[in-house]
Amino acid sequence: MGKDNNSKIARAHATRTVFSYLRRYRKRLVIGGLCLVVTDMLLLINPWLLKLTIDALKTGITRNRLLFFALFFVVVTIVSGVFRFLMRRIMIGVSRRIEFDIRGDFFSHLETLNPYFYNRHHTGDLMALATNDLNAVRALVGPGVMYSLNTVVVGSLAIFLMLYLSVKLTIVSLLPMVLLTVAVYHSVKVIHGLFESVQKRFGELNSRAQENLSGIRVVKAYAREQSELNTFRITSLTYVQENMKLFKVQSLLHPLLATVAGLGALFILWLGGREVIDGRLTLGSFVAFNGYLAMMIWPMIALGWVMNVTQRGLASMERINAVMDEKPEIRDASPEQIKRLPPPRRGHTISFENVSFSYDHPSDRKLVLKNVSFTIGEGETVAIIGPTGSGKTTLVSLILRLIEPTEGRILVGGIPIQQVPIEDLRRIMGVVPQDIFLFSDTIRENMSFGAPELSEKELREISRGASIEDEVEAFPEKYDSWIGERGINLSGGQKQRVAIARALAKNPDILILDDALSSVDTDTEERILVSLRSLMKERTSILISHRISTVRIADRILVLDDGELVEAGTHDELVKKRGLYANIYRKQLIMSELEGG
Repeated sequence: MGKDNNSKIARAHATRTVFSYLRRYRKRLVIGGLCLVVTDMLLLINPWLLKLTIDALKTGITRNRLLFFALFFVVVTIVSGVFRFLMRRIMIGVSRRIEFDIRGDFFSHLETLNPYFYNRHHTGDLMALATNDLNAVRALVGPGVMYSLNTVVVGSLAIFLMLYLSVKLTIVSLLPMVLLTVAVYHSVKVIHGLFESVQKRFGELNSRAQENLSGIRVVKAYAREQSELNTFRITSLTYVQENMKLFKVQSLLHPLLATVAGLGALFILWLGGREVIDGRLTLGSFVAFNGYLAMMIWPMIALGWVMNVTQRGLASMERINAVMDEKPEIRDASPEQIKRLPPPRRGHTISFENVSFSYDHPSDRKLVLKNVSFTIGEGETVAIIGPTGSGKTTLVSLILRLIEPTEGRILVGGIPIQQVPIEDLRRIMGVVPQDIFLFSDTIRENMSFGAPELSEKELREISRGASIEDEVEAFPEKYDSWIGERGINLSGGQKQRVAIARALAKNPDILILDDALSSVDTDTEERILVSLRSLMKERTSILISHRISTVRIADRILVLDDGELVEAGTHDELVKKRGLYANIYRKQLIMSELEGG
């Protein structure tokens, strides 16, 4: 019972959403609707014209009057064709505009959601919503609305004219519609559920394909092509099976409508023929009646198609709404609480005050950070080091406000970051994340991603600062070289240096390098650090690394272990303490000597 109630609520919400988008274009829809009404009224003239012509033939008609009827018939057909063109252009055009609006709103909303959401949803599922599901919604607001209105207009006017011609024949011809109403009602419920299942399977298929194409190198490296192909075939087969279930229902619905309509027409032919023979109905009226009855057959068939499109569209709108209803957990404060950052002198201060954080549910949480407190001054370079899983990258996510602390608070420029507009906070930061992501574009576009107005001179300066200028200049297309999907044409070290250049291009007040030199050799690392030293003096900088060679240049080093800040000081001070940092230093020193030997 609860599940059915939730389903009804979701369907009502989807219906309201569809109408909210339709209301944006109500003027266009009114004009399109008027064109549709004119089209249908003109078409309804033709059977009546045939009635007049046939009845006139019996009583006697001149050649000129017959020619007049023929020309009038042609004119009506041409004019109705013009209005039909306008109707389709306007109403289908509105559906394309609504598709554009929903896709834009959907993508815009995705941009606001926090990383937790993407941990729960596959990229392929989201892509399915933005493509396949959106097409189903477009079919609903375009052809679905158009044929629904057409069915109402043609059906109501045709029935009125049929009643005028013969009440008896009209009642007999409408009786089968009672059976059709019952059939359509039950099929609609089945179609809705089956289409939801089809779209879900399509999302799974899309996710599988997307992951395999993105990870094709891993698949090939582990010789898993056949295994992945078999898994894909199973997923694809499941999708086909769900589609077949849906098509079975659809295949039964359309022939049922056509069969009932055909049998009804056959019975009317027999009964109406007797009415004509007995003289209770003129031949012209009988021909006109059959003309209107034929016009009713298409709306009856279209009714099944419209119901199918409606249920598919609403099911897809429900799936899209499920994402659109997700509330971003990280939002700007209310206008009265918002504070602007002060103008930077040499970057901004960063303060952690008893900050704890957990990714788990509050009732069963394991703290990743535990009561961490420290302050980074303006223009200071602070390094953070510690074993894997000690919470280093979590610190970066907290500063960027991608996640919120479980306890404590974080201040930038002396202001709690919850009071700083998110856009302002992230605009002042240049970040090179641990997991480098480059866009499928040129080196130039990737480097200038955060600074679109970057000049050629500035581009070369940041490339020099990231120690990649010589290598870029060696490429055939230089900065316009295409780097492939996720930078596949570049080495790991080149990717990191392009990402460093991208961060520097923003001229950020706060520079954060999260293990950004892990893929370069020690010589290249040294060159990059030499280039960065002068740049770091002008801003607040955070270096996160496993390498002592990277962090030792910092003004101060923070040592994390199991989420706790266990040591802090300069390189020399920490070595003398003979704690965790000194232990890491000795191990790396031994490894370096062994590699050198």
